[in-house]
Amino acid sequence: MKKQILSPFDHAIMSLAQEFAKIPDYEQKMKDPDLKKLHTFVAVGIMSIHDAKSLVVGSFVPAANKVIANAKNQFNRSIFKQVLTSLNYDLEATRHETIRLGYVFAFHKFEVFIKQLMELMDELADIQLMPLNKFAKTRFNFEPTQWFRNQSVHVVNFISNCTKHQDGLCKLSNPAYALPAEFIGHSPDEKIARTVQQFKSDIDALIAAVVPLIKALNSVFLYRTFEQLSEPEKPIAGVPSMDEVWASVKNQQELLIKLTIGQYENNPV
Repeated sequence: MKKQILSPFDHAIMSLAQEFAKIPDYEQKMKDPDLKKLHTFVAVGIMSIHDAKSLVVGSFVPAANKVIANAKNQFNRSIFKQVLTSLNYDLEATRHETIRLGYVFAFHKFEVFIKQLMELMDELADIQLMPLNKFAKTRFNFEPTQWFRNQSVHVVNFISNCTKHQDGLCKLSNPAYALPAEFIGHSPDEKIARTVQQFKSDIDALIAAVVPLIKALNSVFLYRTFEQLSEPEKPIAGVPSMDEVWASVKNQQELLIKLTIGQYENNPV
């Protein structure tokens, strides 16, 4: 029997499952409705990005190809063929634009998923704490929605922004950010043209970036919980207080978080 090849979606879910499995008594805790809700939300969120890629590749691009084929047929039969030729109209532009719009579609799914995930993690916190994105920025100088921090996310976000705000031209909407490495040297007067294979590869890389990003968010989430719950308590003879326990592991946890964030940002500490 031929071994089934795992998709990027499968790899992402399996990686996250391995992380969740590290939780003590994971199977028992999965009976908790909040944890199950979070686990399901993550799986559905990753699937939504994968589905966006499949829809673009399996439906949108083939439809664009039919439009192009029909346009070429009409063009070649037109009595105005010579006039149209002089206009230098690119019949392939429809495919390029369709693929660029695919980047907008896929990135929108990714962006909404990550923002809603942080909101859900805040919602599931037992007490009122500083919002996760604000805490990450304040304590670790980590802004999860600064998409340029991860090269795979940056590429998809950049093409999406160029499509929405620059009519597909290779121009930065915010000059404070750097161009993705592969677009350095690309003329700002030329529209971005990606192949179907490049689109698939870029979105697969976007899906792969979800795992290290969620690991980083989860590590900050746990740190925030322990830090803000470590209030002075009535001492018990011979038993370390929560503050003492936290103080003994705090530095190690901060280093681990920086390492996790560094892995997501392609910049290991």
